[in-house]
Amino acid sequence: MKKNKTMPIGIGLAVLIVLCIAAWQFGVPHSPLGAPASAPKTAQPIQEEHGVKRIASVQDGRLAVFDGTEWKPQFWTGVNLGATTPGHAPGELSPSKEQYLRWFAQMKEMNVNVLRIYTILPPYFYEALAEFNAGRTDPLYLLHGIWSPEEALTGEGGKPQDALAADITEQFQEEIRHAVQAVHGRLNLKAVPGHASGKFTADVSPYLLGWIVGTEWDPYVVQTADDAHPGMEPFAGTYFRASDGATPFESWLAQMLETAAQEEMKYGWQHPVSFANWVTTDPLQHPNEPADNEDLVSVDPMHVMPTESWTGGYFASYHVYPYYPDFLRFEEKYQTYKDSRGQVNPYAGYLHELREHHQGIPLIVAEYGVPSSRGMAHYGPEGRNQGMHTEEEQGKIDAELYNSIYDENYDGAVLFSWQDEWFKITWNTMDLDAPADRRPFWRNMLTNEEHFGVVALEAGKSKDDTIKLDGKTDDWDRRKDTVSRDYDGFSLTTSHDEAYMYLLLKKKDGVWQPGQETLSIGFDTIEGGSATADKAPGIAFSKGQEFVLRMKGEQDSAIYVNSAYDQHSWLYGSVQKMMPWEEKLAQDGSGLFLPWKLPTSKVLYLPQSKKQIPFEDVEVGLLRKGVTDPDSSEFNSLADWYAAGSVMEIRIPWMLLGFMDPSTSKVWQYPYAAGAIKPTEAKGIRIEPHLQTREGEQQGAAVPLNYKWSKWEEPQYHERLKQSYDILKRVFEEPKPLKP
Repeated sequence: MKKNKTMPIGIGLAVLIVLCIAAWQFGVPHSPLGAPASAPKTAQPIQEEHGVKRIASVQDGRLAVFDGTEWKPQFWTGVNLGATTPGHAPGELSPSKEQYLRWFAQMKEMNVNVLRIYTILPPYFYEALAEFNAGRTDPLYLLHGIWSPEEALTGEGGKPQDALAADITEQFQEEIRHAVQAVHGRLNLKAVPGHASGKFTADVSPYLLGWIVGTEWDPYVVQTADDAHPGMEPFAGTYFRASDGATPFESWLAQMLETAAQEEMKYGWQHPVSFANWVTTDPLQHPNEPADNEDLVSVDPMHVMPTESWTGGYFASYHVYPYYPDFLRFEEKYQTYKDSRGQVNPYAGYLHELREHHQGIPLIVAEYGVPSSRGMAHYGPEGRNQGMHTEEEQGKIDAELYNSIYDENYDGAVLFSWQDEWFKITWNTMDLDAPADRRPFWRNMLTNEEHFGVVALEAGKSKDDTIKLDGKTDDWDRRKDTVSRDYDGFSLTTSHDEAYMYLLLKKKDGVWQPGQETLSIGFDTIEGGSATADKAPGIAFSKGQEFVLRMKGEQDSAIYVNSAYDQHSWLYGSVQKMMPWEEKLAQDGSGLFLPWKLPTSKVLYLPQSKKQIPFEDVEVGLLRKGVTDPDSSEFNSLADWYAAGSVMEIRIPWMLLGFMDPSTSKVWQYPYAAGAIKPTEAKGIRIEPHLQTREGEQQGAAVPLNYKWSKWEEPQYHERLKQSYDILKRVFEEPKPLKP
């Protein structure tokens, strides 16, 4: 059909209306005629040459910003921002505009100059960033991530799919286009569960430092794509191309960067572009890595490059933690590497080799850090473990990692993360805190992944609503949910929040003398258990116990688990045969109680050293004495108990009492009888305290205290800047001039 050169006014108006409706419904730019969005009020200088606008660019191999006269490279100090808050799944994108504005100010106060996000956030995030940066000569820059279609890539049942398949490619390209449109304030998205939606009108392109496309790549997904397309011609686009030696997966990534570049050019902008990567798919060889999948494939940023038409530039970004994969502990060349400060530093050794490979392009560590968690999932060299750090230790280790990144001549370091995230999982606790959809409703202190933030999202609606271990009882007096019972010589009061069960024991006469007297407390949650415990000799409990807390002194206090209830020895001893095990451990009434442990590593074989590393675990039931008031100079974020005068206070993480979900009173069943870790409902906790003096005299419980609580659907929480925040604030303030 022949097209008319001109269109009647009435028809043209109708078409315009249809296009506008389509823009709203289908997520295309909301201005169908390509009219520019209103210019943001910004003091940020913008360079415009040959019709292309830039505020950031790669100049002489460095990531630089334009100051109005010239390009200024610098070392970029950043932080990663999570997408959710307690009580919400990550796809609910729950932080408010007010929270974002408060967080942005706190980030700048911490001397952070770049913020990284992982996906498209709600429109008010971009509005908040534009408002916060308006008029500032030192804006908070943005590294914008673009989420890859992980579910499609990993496939149903975990069967990896071909990334180059048309439907997966189109799905990823649509997400990339939407992200670019969101940044430029040109997007309308209809509501889809798990995704941002609404009308995006805030243009934050003058604050965009760069793009990080994709997520950590599953090595089997990479292998599947490479195997499916042998001999594939390297991708060649207008703005990005793959080198002659590129793999099919690397060519696919070049195509995704091209998609971002093409969409950016629709608005006359170019920003630096990168794709996400991590140690698992780095281009280096690690001959002493025990896990096949951790050195299976490479995704090499040096096999992707911009063309001359892309003046915004290209950089590489990696997630690099000090404790995983395992070769960071066992690769000999890293264990002997000395950093620029003369210290043995395996983390810096790896960074050095990675930097050597990426000559000529900017390189940033887009994730690094350690968690301030009560539990631990992996040992790392130099004590940089995946968990079980106080907030002070977290800050000091994060500072060491940050300085290592700078010293090895990188271009930036982006801390993981800004805030704690209650929904997160860890391999060694994920079977114990099911169902998954209930995880955001309580704070699991044993799951290290929940505690990487420098902002603690703590249980309790306010600071004053939280019980602090400090020998004082005013916080207890304010609570209305307590249950108390008197015993011979002392009283017991209980309470709880979304993170802990709390115990207050007050002597009627005299003071507590840990080390000279022994306090044993039994915890009974379900039918079964033992009325005696080898860890509490001379005590007869009124009923079978699942757990016994033994309080003696500062160095020998712990909580123990009935051997038949112990998920650790059941799974890794009886089932998987990784640790010693005896048949008697399966008898719940035998009186055998075991240390409360979590695994940190399964049996490993080092292919280069030809050594077998035995199964490793850590005792998380050991109880630390300390003050938990953040305002105290004695503050210890990992403390479990404190005694002063006649007052003793104890807090116990829910999982240490077998709870899979305290918000619905779910505990696990006896695993030997159930044949698995299965949930069942507890009607409460029967708490039975017994006090023994040095001479063996005993003050005990005639009747246990039965503690029950109401189920909850809306967890209470409040924010608190951790000690690590202040430590890093001082470190981030130090000048970081780039090295030649």
